[in-house]
Amino acid sequence: MARRSVAHVLSDFRWVLLGVAGAAAAVLSWIGLGQYQPDASIGDRIYNTLKMFVFSAPVGPGLPPALEVARLLAPLVAGYATLSALARVFSDRFQQMRIPLMRDHVVLCGLGYAGTVFLRKLREAGVRVVVIELDAANPNIEVCRSLRIPVVIGDAQLERTLRAAGAHRASRLLAVCPNDAVNAEIIAVARRLVADRTRGELRCLARITDPDLCALLRVQEVNLPANSASSLDYFNTDELSARQWLDEFPLDPAHPHIVVDRLDALGRWLVLHAAWAWHDQHGGAEQLWVSVVDDDAGARLETLLQQCPDLERVCRFRTSAQTPHAIRRMLAAAVAEGAPPITRAYVSAYRDEEAIESALVLWHELEHQLGGVPMVVALSRSHGVARLIDDGRTAGELRNIEVFRALDGTCTIELVQGGSYERIAEAIHRRWRNERLAEGGEAPTWRELDESRRESNRDQARDIVTKLRRIGCTIGPLRDWSAARFEFTTEEVEDLAVAEHDRWVAERLRSGWTPGPRDPARRTTPYLVPFDELPEDIADRDRSAVLGIPAALASAGLQINRVSPLTGKPTV
Repeated sequence: MARRSVAHVLSDFRWVLLGVAGAAAAVLSWIGLGQYQPDASIGDRIYNTLKMFVFSAPVGPGLPPALEVARLLAPLVAGYATLSALARVFSDRFQQMRIPLMRDHVVLCGLGYAGTVFLRKLREAGVRVVVIELDAANPNIEVCRSLRIPVVIGDAQLERTLRAAGAHRASRLLAVCPNDAVNAEIIAVARRLVADRTRGELRCLARITDPDLCALLRVQEVNLPANSASSLDYFNTDELSARQWLDEFPLDPAHPHIVVDRLDALGRWLVLHAAWAWHDQHGGAEQLWVSVVDDDAGARLETLLQQCPDLERVCRFRTSAQTPHAIRRMLAAAVAEGAPPITRAYVSAYRDEEAIESALVLWHELEHQLGGVPMVVALSRSHGVARLIDDGRTAGELRNIEVFRALDGTCTIELVQGGSYERIAEAIHRRWRNERLAEGGEAPTWRELDESRRESNRDQARDIVTKLRRIGCTIGPLRDWSAARFEFTTEEVEDLAVAEHDRWVAERLRSGWTPGPRDPARRTTPYLVPFDELPEDIADRDRSAVLGIPAALASAGLQINRVSPLTGKPTV
């Protein structure tokens, strides 16, 4: 432990120590030269002192002790500084020289906070990464250097920059720059770059902060014919974070009342996903109570209701400003109206410091009025002010407050691998698992699946749009609250079940499976046969997978639209 501490000190303060050593060498040289050449002018002593650092020191017997030390120390300081500078330059060049040898790596465009979160997750998973960053002064470049990750300084919107990063040989490209237009342009240029690619597919994923634009881009891309060389996908961190937030801290089905502090982008998505989940579980039998705490609650809620009018049918809203007095009045009015008990409060803000401040104000009022309510604060960064909550909980002072680390929960390796199809793939697996458990069999959770089986579910999710095209349907943004209960005709179910089985057979054959008794270890299965030769219980599994498509799409904010044979447009 002591040895490691000394090593950290030497590493962190090496330039300070080098400066001290250089100053000591100069002082000793000045003193020694004064003793060795007492008649020399001040200019000569300065010149000779500087010469000590370029391996030009007096030699011979009778040198003063100070000069003896200086003529050894000065060249060492100069040599170390020179070698360190050369090592820094050549280290960057050496890392870049590795890029032409890399295949099937991930190209990460943008080293903001989201980019560094992705970078850390990719490195933890052992994935090879090349980074493109426009700002040569970005301090996060030092993180890449310490991890020996190649960095290309340049504009990722230019084909030559993407080529320098080996994007034409990569398996994934991730664009997480601060500007939506830049991210969209990056993956569009990447698609052109690999247009003639014959080996493998480049899957591009871009972060889009505008949720409406993100939804439109996703739907447009998913409905295009498949491209064997590349695929484009888009994600919105607020939307994904809200889903993850509710997954980790779900609604209480017995007491439908939540508090949402701030209707910012994340708060609005939280309300929408909570309402969709509530409606899916309860239909229209009971409303979800939502108490909104926001200084602009009225205007923001009105905007949300204009975008999604059905919310008023599913939810019952109450609003309050963020002052303690206003919160107390809202809580008292809710009790007077017979509202169910509040089961959880969700707090978010654009800046983590504002989220902490709002959480503490709300916590004190809920603690005082109701004796405490579980609260979750969404924070962008996993360190900094998040530690204040962790320390408070450890000390027992903030026992009801938990932290949801939004970007850490969103910028995951699974998102890089599956994109927007990841949630659909999880829903497909969850339906299969529930059926297996109902039959008395064993079934692993999504987290327990090996990567090959996860990728099989992703492949099934990506094939949904191809299946729907067979029956004259497309995919659109989720607008219909009953979309999860979309009904196929009997003929459509049978047609799509055949298509699903054919897809599964092709996938198994590509993976090296052969006909024979079922043995996963030897990769043999008796079901590599035409659909009409399957046992009925196995064929029913394909039919069940088809029936689960609407709910799987709805879980990812998508729905099925039938296309009019007359107009060629989705029917309403």
